[in-house]
Amino acid sequence: MNTHPTLEFGEPVVAAVSAPGETRWGHTQFPALSPLPDGRILLIYADAEDASETHGDPAPALVTADGGATWQPFADDLVPSRPHYAITAALDGEFFTVPSIHYFDVEREGVPLPAPVAESNVYGPVYTYRLADLPAKVRQHFANLQARRWRPATQRWEDTIITYDTQDLLVWRRENSTLLPRTFFERPATRLGPELFYADYRVRYALTDGHIPAKGGTHLMVSSDNGRSFHPRSVVGVDRSGRDLMGEAALAATGAGGLVCIMRKTDHEQKPMVIAHSADAGHTWTAPAEMGTFGVFPYLLRLPSGPLVLSYGRPGVWLQVNADGCGRDWSKPVPVIAGDHAAVQAHTCGYTSMHVTGPDSLLLAYSDFQHRAPDGTVRKAILTRRVTVRS
Repeated sequence: MNTHPTLEFGEPVVAAVSAPGETRWGHTQFPALSPLPDGRILLIYADAEDASETHGDPAPALVTADGGATWQPFADDLVPSRPHYAITAALDGEFFTVPSIHYFDVEREGVPLPAPVAESNVYGPVYTYRLADLPAKVRQHFANLQARRWRPATQRWEDTIITYDTQDLLVWRRENSTLLPRTFFERPATRLGPELFYADYRVRYALTDGHIPAKGGTHLMVSSDNGRSFHPRSVVGVDRSGRDLMGEAALAATGAGGLVCIMRKTDHEQKPMVIAHSADAGHTWTAPAEMGTFGVFPYLLRLPSGPLVLSYGRPGVWLQVNADGCGRDWSKPVPVIAGDHAAVQAHTCGYTSMHVTGPDSLLLAYSDFQHRAPDGTVRKAILTRRVTVRS
């Protein structure tokens, strides 16, 4: 296989546009693509302030039956929520989703908080607590994740609970907030053999030696019962010094039967992404190695024909390809939107999503803050674009 595949781009398709003059962060941003059981593709995006207080509210949702050529409003008893949303195509023809919800409000519930066990600064002060130090109703909130599951036998979405391992779990809140954010799946889980894997940076655990990671990290969560329960298997990436995030993890199975994970380090300044590899189903990982010079919300996708595709952004939106699907040798970045390193939020949020549409093709979703509407006004827009990888 050619180690330098080429990318062929279809024309951008406008899925949604903002009102004229919309510049607020969090509005008409954060697109997410997901598979639906009937073969259609779901697209959701956020339309509210990027804050814990807006998580769990219904998100604008669209659907396509023609691979992204056209989009229509999504009407179903499945109600996606913002800020991110993902449906996993699980084993045995089942699908499930773990949506964001309205978080536990310690003030409303009358729960006093103990002294924090760690403090950090991630776009403002963040305080970390041990879940074991909190009342039973808080512990139950974090152990039982509301979810929805579609089974071939019923042909409908049903409410269910996914249990999450809470041993050594840490919870956190922002300064001047009474909410304790909880994990939700913002990307589909990854299938490898009989197990499902999710690289979770929203969940936080104390490390096995008792260390409290002040900025969290990425933990590999594993399910052996088709997504009905998840348990931590390993730490994919964490910065013990508390300087770097090691978050927004993108996970994929490799052509060699292993796993590859790419994580974000950028916070108040531009930093490289990092990449780690596992050859033993996530029990152990290589030390995270720097990749590129910037990037938020990396997204990984393995095409049926073999290659791995990576999308990321801020500034801009970029794609890279690993031809052999093992995740080690990557092509040079190709810009979809070049962006500006002097104004990283001026052209796009940089958050992307992808969905397989053929053996060597995918659908890419991203935001464009400089979209020119038919009336000549500049608006924020959610765009999708067909991409084909040529070996």
